[in-house]
Formats: sequence, structure tokens, C-alpha cells
Amino acid sequence: MTLNDLLEFLDALPQEAPLVFNTDAGPIGDGYHVTELKLLRVDSIDCGARRSNWVESVLQLLDGEGGGHMSVGKFSAIARQSSRHLGGLADHDLQVEFAPRNKGLRVFQPMIPELLDGTVSLPLKEGRAHCKPALERVSNPGKAGCCGGGTEGACCSAA
Repeated sequence: MTLNDLLEFLDALPQEAPLVFNTDAGPIGDGYHVTELKLLRVDSIDCGARRSNWVESVLQLLDGEGGGHMSVGKFSAIARQSSRHLGGLADHDLQVEFAPRNKGLRVFQPMIPELLDGTVSLPLKEGRAHCKPALERVSNPGKAGCCGGGTEGACCSAA
């Protein structure tokens, strides 16, 4: 989901409704703060010595300590203003960075928001680490194995 996608979903919901981000551990504390919206250009090398690059957008949230949840309209205004100042921000895959009680930063993917009892709930699915060469090998079985070799051994294992 991109920031544009998220804003389209939010546009269809009541703008005055509280926006509550929810993780498996429960909702982000009311009074949360949008600390940063970032556009990242990533240049990487994987365990198979293959380089890749991509662009992604990141929304960083600071856990709240009371004061009420931000409204859908206020969040949307912040996101739109940020995307006007930072070209491309709203066009790339969006991740959400958040640390419960502001300790132990985690990465989440936003899911489709929904209206529940007058509150807009935006579920966050926790991300996980993965090995790109292993995923590529599963989707393209004829390609070379991981770690630059052509063997079918374990991916990224030490020799």
C-alpha cells in the first residue's frame, strides 16, 4: 500500500473520527505523534552478492501518552502536506515504524482502515525479515541458488 492508497481509503471515512493504529499487541497510545514521513532510496546487496535498489516511503509514529487520538482529517492533512513538499513520497510502498512505549523500533505494513463504532481502525501488520535470493529461487526455480552458487544447498549457509 502506498501513502496515496491509504489517503484514498481515509477520504471515504469520517474526517472527524479518531484514527487508531492497531498492532497485534493492541492500539498505539492515544496522543501519538507523526514524527516523520521519509522517502528512502535503498541500494542493497544480498547474501548472494546481487545488488538491487528501490524506493520506499516510511511513516514514523511516536507512541502517545494520552490526549486523544488524532482525527482522520488531521492525519490526512499532515500526510498530504508532507507529500507536497517531498516529491514521490506518496507513490511508493509505505512502511510504518513504531516502537511500543517508544522502545524497540519495529516495522509494520499498513492494512485497509475500517470504521468501527465511530473510530477508524488502521491495522498494522508486523514485518518480518526475509532472504530475497531464497524468495527468488522459490518463484523462479530454474535460477541460480543463493549466495551466488548454482547448488541447491541451504540458502546463505556458511561453508
